[in-house]
Amino acid sequence: MTHTPDGDVVAGVDAGAMLSLVDELSATVTGDFSVQDILQELAEGVTDLLGLAGAGVSTPSRTGELLVVAYATQRRVEQLDRVQEALQAGPAPDAHASGRVVAAQDLRTEGTWPHFQQRATELGLPSVTAVPLRARGEALGVLTLYRAEPVGLGRGELAAVRTLANLAASYLVVAIDREAAAQAQGELAHQAAHDPLTGLPTRRVFFEQLDEALTLVRRDLSTVGVLFIDVDGLKRVNDTYGHALGDQLLLTCAERIRAALRPDDLLARLAGDEFVVVLEHLASADAACGVAQRICDSLALPMLTEGHLLQPSASIGIAVSDEPGVTSDLLVSQADAAMYRAKRRRKGSFQLFDPVVHASEQAEAISYEQLSSELETAIREEQLEVHYQPILEIMDPRIGSARPDPLAAPGALYAVEALVRWRHPRHGLLSAGAFIGAAVRSGLIVELGAWVLRTACRQLVTWDAVLGRRAPRRLFVNVSPAELSDPGLLERITRDLSAAGLAGDRLTLEITENGPLDSSTFPAEVIDGLRRLGCHLAIDDFGTGHSTLGRVVEIPASVLKIDQSFSNALPGSVESAAVISSALLLGHNLRRTVVVEGVETEEALRALQELGTTHFQGFHLALPQHPDALTDAILESAGAGERRALGRLGA
Repeated sequence: MTHTPDGDVVAGVDAGAMLSLVDELSATVTGDFSVQDILQELAEGVTDLLGLAGAGVSTPSRTGELLVVAYATQRRVEQLDRVQEALQAGPAPDAHASGRVVAAQDLRTEGTWPHFQQRATELGLPSVTAVPLRARGEALGVLTLYRAEPVGLGRGELAAVRTLANLAASYLVVAIDREAAAQAQGELAHQAAHDPLTGLPTRRVFFEQLDEALTLVRRDLSTVGVLFIDVDGLKRVNDTYGHALGDQLLLTCAERIRAALRPDDLLARLAGDEFVVVLEHLASADAACGVAQRICDSLALPMLTEGHLLQPSASIGIAVSDEPGVTSDLLVSQADAAMYRAKRRRKGSFQLFDPVVHASEQAEAISYEQLSSELETAIREEQLEVHYQPILEIMDPRIGSARPDPLAAPGALYAVEALVRWRHPRHGLLSAGAFIGAAVRSGLIVELGAWVLRTACRQLVTWDAVLGRRAPRRLFVNVSPAELSDPGLLERITRDLSAAGLAGDRLTLEITENGPLDSSTFPAEVIDGLRRLGCHLAIDDFGTGHSTLGRVVEIPASVLKIDQSFSNALPGSVESAAVISSALLLGHNLRRTVVVEGVETEEALRALQELGTTHFQGFHLALPQHPDALTDAILESAGAGERRALGRLGA
């Protein structure tokens, strides 16, 4: 007799073989055995222990609804268990459902599973015993035993099988928990290494791969490249259509980029709208440029999603190296710098890192940083001034060089444009072009613009008091894209007009955007708010770049300012004359005032008058001036009697 581990007495079973099988099953717990290993050990061990024709193990599917074959000791057994799996009927499903042993000594005469019984008889396995595997109240599967003779298991054999099944079930629980923990750990590791949105490798994986590639550079003298890819316009898509559409844009871009790469290239997502690629075994920098071009071409195809047609593009920076000492951080920073150069040049393009150009850009950046710091001090310490350039309305074509003082013409002063100047302690008086770029890059442009508007409104009130009816009736103030999108713009304009006691219709905001305006750069609520205030809008540099007919339709501007490049070309350019004539006709039909900028010669003035121009701005007629100088010029242009009256008014 053999005593089982739980004290049962097992008769008719070899004691040594039983203990050996128990030891082998026990080893599955202490060793790194899988669930499959335990099931195989159980089926083969019981088959050998009892001299069976074969045994099989079936376990629940992932959903738990079906019983599926997990292991069989031989082909005939697997075929029979497959019949039970297909039909979900037979001794094994019954034992699994009931939690009890189900046995049939002779399937030719016993059982309620006709298809299974017929197949068992055909395969020469007439005797079956199905023993459930259960632990912790869970049904873990079924051990099915087969004999080639119609002889059932004896009492001692059945006791031994149940003991082994219970023991194996307890070990299965341990193995299942161990595998679940390993799977969870693997999933966590995968999540840590892959971006949740695109499924691409993350920054850590990218740098590991790049470090390995650079190791090959040192060993094999190969060439490695990095592509730094920045998706253009993601913020605009998120702000306009929502983040769900922005995510779809990123997914589409990721798929198209991956499709354009070579099989061994690694694509990863750094963060936000930034992707990076490791290019190994490059023949030359041209090969990297070829990959970048394929990406640009692939992204250029329109994308239709959720009823919105988008035009994806990306700016790509390329850095390559075959130098053994190069580091991954250096190569990525070079590609990043090249990407920004590509974005400044033209979105949807790529640039190869050039150390000479980069050195120049760094020097310029340092200069900008210093300039930005000094500009912040200038705003705080009142080093800034606002100068004003007259915009003249000359209806009489005879007024030109014959009347060297156009301000003397009644009603000639249509408006003044406020132009900021910086009286730099070392460099003297600087025009806006010398520091506006630094103001934009440093974020000071909003503060600077607010100061100009406030100062100009106060000056207009002063002129009203001093000059009376000869005071400028309109004030033009430039606004930048950053100011247009500033949520405090309307409140600031309202406050400044109210503090100065000015009506809104005396203020014209001159839009200086160099790119296309949309709802993100010029929200509809800004337009509506300016309308309520009575303020006017002017489109600057009309006729060039994005300042075309589309902007006239998009923006309810009452003034169009023709770019100085056209007036400078007169009187010799037929093309410029045609553009100005078209703009004048457009302004007339749309009831917009057309101002021609850059009038610098008498010949240009006469040519413009012949074309029908009535509103002018330029050095030939009046320079930008300090407000005191402009006040004196207006007073000088007045008649003697009027001058005395104006003098008394200003006293």
